[in-house]
Amino acid sequence: MNLKSFGIRALVALIFGPLIVLAALQGGLWWLAFVTLVVVLSVWEYYGLARAKGSRAHYAPGLICALALVLSLYWFDVRLILPIVLAFFVWLQFSALYRGSGSPTLEVPVTAFAALYYPLAFGSFILIRELPGAHFGLDSSPAGGWILVLIFSIWICDTAAYVGGSYLGRHKLMPRISPNKSIEGTVLGFIFALLTAWLCHGWFVKGLLLQDTLVIGAIGGSLGQYGDLFESMFKRDAGMKDSSRLIPGHGGILDRFDSLTITAPVVYLYLYLRFFAL
Repeated sequence: MNLKSFGIRALVALIFGPLIVLAALQGGLWWLAFVTLVVVLSVWEYYGLARAKGSRAHYAPGLICALALVLSLYWFDVRLILPIVLAFFVWLQFSALYRGSGSPTLEVPVTAFAALYYPLAFGSFILIRELPGAHFGLDSSPAGGWILVLIFSIWICDTAAYVGGSYLGRHKLMPRISPNKSIEGTVLGFIFALLTAWLCHGWFVKGLLLQDTLVIGAIGGSLGQYGDLFESMFKRDAGMKDSSRLIPGHGGILDRFDSLTITAPVVYLYLYLRFFAL
């Protein structure tokens, strides 16, 4: 383990972590601003990975589509999603036709994937945060605390997997994609994610039974690690160590928040089916 790199990672987390926590608890436009920033930068970084592979994405239609989808999720106007997607594909077709160079067979799907995937994945955080508190007999939404359970579980999971894997790792998890990840580190990360969720439940979680909080922790500790592997697959294919150098010690937005691309939608689906589907 590189102690200098770990120290930089910890310092950056101590600086920006509280801001993310405050945004989650505050909700509203503060949370929207944070999620929107993550979405736009994630799309931008993915297009950068594609460029490293020689595929030039159509930045303008992709970024505008991603931004519009996030805003539509915040205002819960799902009727806008289909028109946004249709308008995006019309714009994308004209953009591809008039570019006149490159490989549209690669560039069009690359553009569409990021423009749709990241706003819907990260946008699930907006849907979670705006779940009504009245359903649980509360004056305000308790979902800020639920989001923190997921975020804290993932953060602790990442740290435990990194430290535990560095000292105890003997068996590789997926060496083809991420040579440094070990089965031992993955198991330790999952255990610490559950412990974190358990501690959070007694501290600030409202409206959920302990079993629900532990499910969120289990999702963060299991699927979160595979979200990291999913993004690592793109980086390895592009021949890049990090998605960008935006965050010192962490790499880019995708390097820091990749675990959430899978966990946020799954947690939203769990909460929706558990409490609101019937």
